[in-house]
Amino acid sequence: MDQIKKLFQSGEFGKFAIAVFIGLAAFSLLAVNFVPPEYIMAVDVAVIVTLAMAFYPLGGLCLVVLLYPFINWQLRWGDFNAPYVDLAALFLFFAVALRSAINFVNEPERQGKTWLLKKWPAIIFAGLFFAASALAIIHNYPDWPSAVKYLLRPLVFFYLMFVILPVNVIKDKAQFRVVLKTFLAVGLVVAFIGFLSVIFASGPGWFKYRAMPFAFGDFNPLGGNHNAIAEILAAVIPLTFLLFLLSEKIKNRGWYILAILFMVIILFLTLSRSGWLALIVELVILYFIRYRHKFNIYAAASFVMVFLLVLLLAYFTVWQYVDWTRTSNANRLLLSSISWNNFLDRPFIGHGLNSFQRLVGSTFVYEVEFGDPLESHGFVQKILTESGLLGLLSFFSLLGYLAYTYIKSYMNARHLSAKWIIACLIMMFGGMVVFELFSTSYFLAVMWLPIGVGLRGVELYGEG
Repeated sequence: MDQIKKLFQSGEFGKFAIAVFIGLAAFSLLAVNFVPPEYIMAVDVAVIVTLAMAFYPLGGLCLVVLLYPFINWQLRWGDFNAPYVDLAALFLFFAVALRSAINFVNEPERQGKTWLLKKWPAIIFAGLFFAASALAIIHNYPDWPSAVKYLLRPLVFFYLMFVILPVNVIKDKAQFRVVLKTFLAVGLVVAFIGFLSVIFASGPGWFKYRAMPFAFGDFNPLGGNHNAIAEILAAVIPLTFLLFLLSEKIKNRGWYILAILFMVIILFLTLSRSGWLALIVELVILYFIRYRHKFNIYAAASFVMVFLLVLLLAYFTVWQYVDWTRTSNANRLLLSSISWNNFLDRPFIGHGLNSFQRLVGSTFVYEVEFGDPLESHGFVQKILTESGLLGLLSFFSLLGYLAYTYIKSYMNARHLSAKWIIACLIMMFGGMVVFELFSTSYFLAVMWLPIGVGLRGVELYGEG
């Protein structure tokens, strides 16, 4: 690794960079006579960005974090379109792969089994999920190429880009804090976007003050609905509490508390039931960790019953009479029913990858009631329909192993401060998994990037 640092931090890197720029210039001059200029520019930009990320991969990861909520912000070029966060992650992956390859050549004796397990966390369980998904492609005939493309992206893609990359890029606790502060920055931006929609709200009733993705003219980087804000804040709030715990200055702690309060208020204003539930789960996890030694099962059961009763009363007195709530409930129930019926038809390996919307579209009742088919609101229905029981069990095994890794690190941490830090990461993990039981971002950066960063965090602080 020292040789890599010398290459990228000494004058040798300058020579290497100059050679690359000269090569790009020569390529551009020669290719301009045969290739459209926009393609030449695309190659030049890709090489320069990859080179910059190879020199400073932490900056590349921070760029990915800054872009990760904005799935609707995409590069559109002819028939090609991709979110900028995915492109940034892809460039960073190539940069990290280049550094890893050089390191492997220079120190092959150190790249044994330990290196593989450390650099590719949960690879066995991820591999089982990919294998189950690949098996489901049998039922995609004759559209196998499209199914293979879906297997590679988003399925394999989310693991490589948003789990593997953070674990490889973040080297120490100082870098981990930098990434956390980047999450806080982007969380505040998303909360402010939701706040703008409240300020400039129009229409009848108090629901007009709902926090929604705000469009700047024709530009709406978040896209989607209120859940696009809620799912980001559900992840960033516990990470901000982690920063509060890490801060040693009283003034900074005060700013973190204000940031948490602002984001919690905006999360409530989204009126996202999934967001509220995720936040409640995070608070329950925090409560259980804090008072687990004094845990009383009867008191806990009483609390849960009272809490559920209050929720049910609030729901049937307010939410049940809101038109969009009734429509949303009916939509979700019908989607779940379609998923279950199709699962019974092919219970083991499913109907093939990316087939859920097609199956919904072929359901006459859904077309009459709701029109165009929607993607599954929850990964259980999605995977159960497309990959069957094998796919769902393998995906649960992946989540289960990651949860085990988080909890094991908490138990192994030697210091109370480290335990509290890992507790915040466990809160974030639990909140994200619960949220995606009702959302559509289960294979995107929105879910997996915080989990991947948290995985590196529990490794760092679980060591002591």
